[in-house]
Amino acid sequence: MSNLMQRLLPVLVNNSVRLRHTRIYRALQQTLAVIFPFILVGAWAQMLTQSVFSRNGFFAVIYHLDTVIPYYNQIRTILMSIQTVTLDLMAVMAAFFVAKFIARSYGKDDSLAALTSVGAFMILNLDSRRNGQSPFQMNNFGYRGLFIAIFFGLLIGWLFRFTRADLEEPTHRYTIAALVDRGLRGTWLTVVILVISVAINYSLSRISTEGFIGLFYIPFQIPASSLSHVSIRLALVTTINALMWWAGIEGPINPLTVQAGSTTSTANLNYALEHNNLFNVPNPITIGTIYHPFASFGGVGMTLALIIATLWVAKTRPLRRIAGMSLLPSLVNISSPIMIGWPVMLNPILLVPFLIAPLVNMTIAWAAIRLRLMPPSVYTIPTTTPGPLAAFLGTNGNWVSLLVAILCLAISVLTYIPFVRLAETINLESAKVGGHHD
Repeated sequence: MSNLMQRLLPVLVNNSVRLRHTRIYRALQQTLAVIFPFILVGAWAQMLTQSVFSRNGFFAVIYHLDTVIPYYNQIRTILMSIQTVTLDLMAVMAAFFVAKFIARSYGKDDSLAALTSVGAFMILNLDSRRNGQSPFQMNNFGYRGLFIAIFFGLLIGWLFRFTRADLEEPTHRYTIAALVDRGLRGTWLTVVILVISVAINYSLSRISTEGFIGLFYIPFQIPASSLSHVSIRLALVTTINALMWWAGIEGPINPLTVQAGSTTSTANLNYALEHNNLFNVPNPITIGTIYHPFASFGGVGMTLALIIATLWVAKTRPLRRIAGMSLLPSLVNISSPIMIGWPVMLNPILLVPFLIAPLVNMTIAWAAIRLRLMPPSVYTIPTTTPGPLAAFLGTNGNWVSLLVAILCLAISVLTYIPFVRLAETINLESAKVGGHHD
């Protein structure tokens, strides 16, 4: 294995160095680095909101915090406001900075390109129905719209290379009129882009109530119901879901969404309550029994395991610091800091464990249930329940479920470790060859 790695490492380093010199790579990395502090602040606000200052939150339910903490509702309102202007606007920030860095790489007016990108992105997300409190489809401004925002930022930043709005740093010799004149050189492209965006939004409003991004998500609707074998169906759905999240596209399965309410989970719960027996529930293998309780610790892709692996074996201080700041949100299944900060999103090195770790855990849980070593997890628990405790509480305190969950976490950490080391080695070697760090 060591000989193989010695032969592969130079190839990976050379490819990584070439990738670092591309405009798209540099713009994406710079964008994620710039918006990470906002994502981190928003994630901590979301963590406190959903686990402490929500009456259905894990810690709020256990300790009845709504009756203990003064000004409970007011604090919740403040935290939700912080989340709204940070985490829920990550796509808008990405559209701004990607266009800015791409235009700058061509020596063009980066500020005008960035504002044009944001304007076009917001126009594409105008709510044609106008039946809500906001004229925009706000759910598209968060992670759901991140991939589209990056794409439009890249496109608009590239289009600005054809303008005469050159990037010139203002000096004491510049007048306001000169600065305005420089911006006007790219105005024609701004007008064209905004007009096209309005036309696209108006046309698509007659087809889809969710606009451009809603149509974009249609191809990702998984036709898994046609697969008769439930285990294969779950493996396919969860793998495509993980691939979507890795690409910056919000998948259909989110650990922070309510797990109860489906037909299978309701049937399982009713059977358990009626017969006081979890082993014979009618649907032992579902997303709610083997994926959520065993394969989504910290979020999609078992990102809690990545954080632990990074804190365990990583040697570079920035990576360890990012992992440390992402740990507490990850414990309540909020993965946005590690997805943006490491970053996991669009990172080819981490794609393999991001897909494999959940599949391995689901296989272990499937085997343990089929062998009747433990019952399926059927009881409803808060979505912010720390991952390793989800199965234990969902089975009403079955200790084998807890041991299996700990085993899954340990195996996932071991799965991530070689990829963390590989990514770190490539980063260090690429920085030496390329002459710069991430």
